[in-house]
Amino acid sequence: MASDQRYRVIDRLEAGGMAEVFKAEAIGLQGFKKQVAIKRVLPHLATKEGFIKMFLDEARLSARLSHSNCVQVFDIGVGDGTYFIVMEFVDGANLRGIIDTLKNSSRSFPMEEAAFIAVELCKGLQYAHGLVDDQGGTLGIVHRDMSPPNVLITKHGEVKIVDFGLAKANTQLEKSEPGMIKGKFSYLAPEAAKGQEVDARADIFAIGIMLWELLAGRRLFMGKTDLETVQMVQRAIIPPITRLRSDVPPELEPILARALAAEPSQRYSTARELGADLNAFLFRHGNHAVTDFEVADLVRNAMEQRRREREAARSTGVEEFLQWAEQAVFQFQSIDAEQDAGAVALDLESFGVAGGRQQSSISSGSRPLPSAGDLSALEEPPGTSPIAMGRTVQTAQPMLSPFAGQTLEQAQKKLAPQPQPSAAPAAAQPAKGTGLATKIGLVLLAIGAVIGGLFASGILKH
Repeated sequence: MASDQRYRVIDRLEAGGMAEVFKAEAIGLQGFKKQVAIKRVLPHLATKEGFIKMFLDEARLSARLSHSNCVQVFDIGVGDGTYFIVMEFVDGANLRGIIDTLKNSSRSFPMEEAAFIAVELCKGLQYAHGLVDDQGGTLGIVHRDMSPPNVLITKHGEVKIVDFGLAKANTQLEKSEPGMIKGKFSYLAPEAAKGQEVDARADIFAIGIMLWELLAGRRLFMGKTDLETVQMVQRAIIPPITRLRSDVPPELEPILARALAAEPSQRYSTARELGADLNAFLFRHGNHAVTDFEVADLVRNAMEQRRREREAARSTGVEEFLQWAEQAVFQFQSIDAEQDAGAVALDLESFGVAGGRQQSSISSGSRPLPSAGDLSALEEPPGTSPIAMGRTVQTAQPMLSPFAGQTLEQAQKKLAPQPQPSAAPAAAQPAKGTGLATKIGLVLLAIGAVIGGLFASGILKH
């Protein structure tokens, strides 16, 4: 190991379409080591000025956060021609993984633990919403993407909010325009789904959704298509939780109703108010005391399930990939997040890409380029893919908006089902007797495609 190496990559944790996250060690003098997580922008996005500005905005904003309920950012840098954020490593599981683990074992999420997690989230949001700059002015932070994958819980039961990538603050370079949809569809506030301006009350609405879902054991807003989901959010019809779960005291209904009010003016105005009401509810109606210890029990089961899945998914190409990641991080150089680094153009050829297409696979020593998606897709389970617009939802949760940056009207046009072409007339069908020739032709084409792919991947050489 080189003496000037600052970070050593240990494993790849998650990969999405815009970034991937590695587990690594920060290396210091006299054997100092500290586990960290490194988020790396994928090469095909490193040339996009707007995206790099957004990425640096996230780093700049997250670096200001210093709270036990917010994942902390330590460093930002560039290496091997792409950008990195070095952040706190959370040894645990995200809330989505915990939910799925309980569901797979046919267990309900304990009411007290669900309310406790919501209180902890309120603490982190209250801090972020009230953060001020060096002159004492309010930064106006709104997370805008509060959802189960962005709630990380350590194996000791500590609850932390991650990924302020869609956060809006007064100091950001790239400000969102009114009328643009951002955030996971199922966890949008009604005003966001209508393309209106949002404030801290949008995050409060998302907390209400998550608490409702933890107790109900099902999704609150989930249509057959993305458009249906957005329309459900706009209507904001909330079934009473006591009808779905008999052990929930009626006293929780008005708290949920206020958190999930369709009109922002009728909602809790601060996360602190919601957290205080939930705390009082737990004190009066909880069946047992709940602390980090009880939450930790839920996390351990999810971590074990995740460990088994990761072991089953590992392949021989992973080790070669980690060797390349080690070299990239070896070249890591810190940069000033205040600089406008988005104007730096990177050469796609340096990443083994020509014409925007990947030329070779991990087995030939090149870097993999996952398909297009979003930063918060990092927290999605492996194997999920961005939802095709206008098609039936296949994944357990929708990804970040594939049409972020478009007005609601533009998005709805894209999401609207397209007319299917009519069936070809019978006269256009191949004549009888040509079936064998057609099949032979298809086989020859398939063989040619396979041989071409082997040449492209470096397995066969001229």
